[in-house]
Amino acid sequence: MGTTAYFDKTVMNNAKDCETHLEVGTSGASGEGPQMYITLGGQHVLLSHSDAKELCEAVGNVAEYFRY
Repeated sequence: MGTTAYFDKTVMNNAKDCETHLEVGTSGASGEGPQMYITLGGQHVLLSHSDAKELCEAVGNVAEYFRY
């Protein structure tokens, strides 16, 4: 299974007044079936399904708070 990026963009880090690369997607690099990955500034994290679910719920709550 390959890798599919759903968000791949250089974003502004307002805390440091600089840009950094952010990518979020799915990968079949490890384990059974696809898993969610996050790359931030060259650091790669491949999440378990339970951690990915918890993160997505939290991001959804933030989006709801800001009414995005």
